[in-house]
Amino acid sequence: MIGFTERYKYLLIFSGILIIYFLNLFIDVMDVDAAQYASISMEMSQTDSYLEVYHRGLDYLDKPPLLFWLSSISMKIFGYSNFAYKLPSFLLAILGVYSTFRFARLHYSRQIAIMAAVILATSQALFQITNDVRTDTNLLAFVIFSVWQLSAFLQTNKWKHLIFGFSGVALAMLAKGPIGMVAVVAALGTDFLIKREWKHIFNWKWLVGILVVAIWLVPMTYGLYNQFDLHPEKTAYGIKSPSGVKFFYWTQSFGRITGESSWKDDTSFFFFFHSILWDFQPWILFLVLGLITTVRSFFDRTSQKFAEYRKEYITLGGFVLVFLALSLSRFKLPHYVYVTFPFAAIIAARYLAGLQRSIAAVAGQLFFNSLFWIILLVGSVLIFSPPNILLPVILGILFIVWWAVIVNVKVHANKIFFATIVTGIAFNLNLSWSFYPQLIHGYQGSSTAGKMAWKHNKQGAFFWYRAHDHTLDFYSKHIIDGRNLNTLSAMNSGDWVYTNSEGYRDILRDSLPFKVVTPLNDFPVAQLTLPFLLRESRAAHVDTCYLLERL
Repeated sequence: MIGFTERYKYLLIFSGILIIYFLNLFIDVMDVDAAQYASISMEMSQTDSYLEVYHRGLDYLDKPPLLFWLSSISMKIFGYSNFAYKLPSFLLAILGVYSTFRFARLHYSRQIAIMAAVILATSQALFQITNDVRTDTNLLAFVIFSVWQLSAFLQTNKWKHLIFGFSGVALAMLAKGPIGMVAVVAALGTDFLIKREWKHIFNWKWLVGILVVAIWLVPMTYGLYNQFDLHPEKTAYGIKSPSGVKFFYWTQSFGRITGESSWKDDTSFFFFFHSILWDFQPWILFLVLGLITTVRSFFDRTSQKFAEYRKEYITLGGFVLVFLALSLSRFKLPHYVYVTFPFAAIIAARYLAGLQRSIAAVAGQLFFNSLFWIILLVGSVLIFSPPNILLPVILGILFIVWWAVIVNVKVHANKIFFATIVTGIAFNLNLSWSFYPQLIHGYQGSSTAGKMAWKHNKQGAFFWYRAHDHTLDFYSKHIIDGRNLNTLSAMNSGDWVYTNSEGYRDILRDSLPFKVVTPLNDFPVAQLTLPFLLRESRAAHVDTCYLLERL
């Protein structure tokens, strides 16, 4: 048994990871962003308007269309479901992990390359964005794919790698704008400048690559120009006569630094320094130590001690420069920085693989491991109980495996590496099997309302008043209209309306002829708080929404 486990350890590890990713495919989408993107993808598949993007029939000018294109095509094939919406991003997450391995393998040992792929795949960020699907999965995948292919081109001078590499740049831009290009340039450019490889900087073949990018971007650019630039009478997102082309290529990305974009919040420059402490768990300790060692190698370019770190500076530029550039933005959300995580995984893997005998590092990482197991136990008691006996049994087996690794594995790097993998898989298996399904099913009322409307064939006879969430559209499988107090009374008998507690009080106050089909618990599940999480105090922080029927 031990021999089998040793021989197939990586197959077992990646199987465990893929099981969690697969479970995530079937969890309901969360309001706000993921549900909005799912709704837009559904609307696109229904209208076949691929070059001009609309949301609830109105002009949409925010994210580039790649996510919508891919998910809408998936919906054409598989229907309107969680699986169909998330499938393209699931596949691209796998591409991102594989590309990380292949890029790392160009410069480092197979051990480091595998470690980097596993570290990325088991980070909280990857588990999160295979569940709460946004544009960042696509961006991450195509950036590291592009860096891998262009690195292979620099080593082999083969045209196929150049074409694939710049196609990756274009697809990264179609995923989330110019940051896709900036990330690749920052990564490769750092390596060129530090190594003074001027021949790479002034390689005429880059012009061919730029042409490849331009060709890929033609459909989106044409659609933006037709939808916005040819219609100066339009107003979108409070912008009069918006230029769709300028918005995509400048305002939405660089405008957040210059102040031209209206998107601003109160986050500080250090926002990502805090958020990454969770998002790159359970590997953050080795990222920090790896960064410190990488910076030391930059200033000490002669010592053999740092020879491994001088093989390439692509990961340094891809992580540090992009991380700092994103920190300058006036609007930040934690997932914006995920594009840097393939580089972060390589930095962490490089350090961990070279770890010899460090009692402090072992103790520190095992302490973090223990915290995850404690959270698992406490969460099962105080937050959500396991839905069945099978999950605790599996988690118990994983705990035994974790303890066996700690006791029996002698090499410190391997002890920490495999123990942390088991911890990450156990923690996220609980999230995907128990926590998120119970959270969303029990406290995202709009999802339940939309599903009930579809089940009872209420298309065209389902509306909202005072409470609209994008999941209403997605799960009822059509864009539903809103109503006010006057039009509520004009609804037909048997029509349904979804409303919140304030709306329900309005209806009772005006004695409108409605009956309650079902009350529904509702909470913004993407904005969790400790009082809500704790079972004992949860009820006081949950709103009640209502599904009503016109008499």
